Amino acid sequence: MSACGASCGIGKLREAELRRARDTAERVHPGLRWSTELDSVAPVVAYDEVRRIAATLEATLPVRALVSPGAPGECDSVFVLAGLHRPSLREIADGLVPAPRGAPDSSETYVRVALSPHGRFAVLQEVILSCEHDAAGTLIASDPRPGVVDRRLQGIVRGLQGALRRAGLVVLDLAAVLAPVEGASASAELSATFGEPVSLWSLLFEGTSPMAARVSWVPSAAREAPGPSR
Repeated sequence: MSACGASCGIGKLREAELRRARDTAERVHPGLRWSTELDSVAPVVAYDEVRRIAATLEATLPVRALVSPGAPGECDSVFVLAGLHRPSLREIADGLVPAPRGAPDSSETYVRVALSPHGRFAVLQEVILSCEHDAAGTLIASDPRPGVVDRRLQGIVRGLQGALRRAGLVVLDLAAVLAPVEGASASAELSATFGEPVSLWSLLFEGTSPMAARVSWVPSAAREAPGPSR
């Protein structure tokens, strides 16, 4: 009989966390059937707590943590910038600050912390934002990655995992969350709307795949707008 080392213990912990996530999905979605009927449900992790989590991350890591509230049917996220400069492309894309005049085309690396509205679960994902400027405005495009693949982010990821767990959040693996859920009821609504199978991501986070690229257009005439409120 072979000995079970630390990796075995970690594997068992992750399996238990996924079972907990599935149990929550079954409670929230009877029959594991995805539906937009829950889009208006108040999130388990309230917006004020999301802001406190972001503040804690900025206080403990050399990062900026930018809260991005989800629209109805979407999950709230914290975009953790691997840097401290201002303004960031995330702020510009969200309309919080205007694009600097004469700024060069650039890109920024973030770790997105997606927070489930239905339970105390989080997922980490690397996202690259890039921008192009012209006289009419700024185009900002996202390039999401299947997890966190840049090794230079390992220190930030370890810090994030520790901070999130201390906040009582379970950090789930993105690949496991995206896997089709065995026994889930087929959802014609999910397939027709998003072209996605039923997964823990769609059941616990949002219907839109985290791998979907997004584009924001900020006209040159845009002026600084107040931050989102709830």
